[in-house]
Amino acid sequence: MSPARRALVFGGSGAVGAEVVRGLVARGVTVTFTWWQSRERALALADATGAAPLHLDLRDAEAIRDALYAMASTAPPDVLVHCAALGKSASLTGLTDTDWDEAHAVNARAPFVAVHALTPHWMVGGGADVVLVGALDRAQTLPLPVAFAASQGTLPALAMALARELGPQGIRVNVLAAGVLDAGLGATLAPAVRADYLEFSALRRVGQPTEIARAAVWLALENRFMNGKVLPVNGGI
Repeated sequence: MSPARRALVFGGSGAVGAEVVRGLVARGVTVTFTWWQSRERALALADATGAAPLHLDLRDAEAIRDALYAMASTAPPDVLVHCAALGKSASLTGLTDTDWDEAHAVNARAPFVAVHALTPHWMVGGGADVVLVGALDRAQTLPLPVAFAASQGTLPALAMALARELGPQGIRVNVLAAGVLDAGLGATLAPAVRADYLEFSALRRVGQPTEIARAAVWLALENRFMNGKVLPVNGGI
């Protein structure tokens, strides 16, 4: 695989995604990142890093395909880092079918659509690295919004299946299971949920986006032998 790597970061304007963009650019990677609503943050990140912003609604599968086909026609990325996450903080009875569908569209379907669109190019190009940044892994029992938790729970199975099928072509697909962070969705947790996390965390603290980003960059650029697995970065719970 060429040492000149090209990366696509879904959700690059978010707390973790922005740190992933910075980390990849610092390693000499050419980066394109998506943003949806955070225009000012996206433009500021692009100015600071030189990464290319791409306005894209990850709920729209056809829009994702169109964008990736356009990228692949000139310079297909050989790194995909999925940092986008969507989830309504509501109890079961407060959720709608739309809430459920949109959480699954962004959190689970979007990376599938991207891998599906890019795999033919990866097979010709000699492989790729896919990192799916998710929430707490399935072994944890902390309360999470139902639609968010269900869609996040899809990622380990998706990674395992893709790794089995695509591994022989040099394509690695892994999940980074992040713990509660002091940013993004983690910053909106109810105080009682946050207290539960701190009680059971070996480090007795929440994480920082940079800590997740460092692990994601390692999986994207350094890992060679892990495939179809979940790497927990959660403070020891």
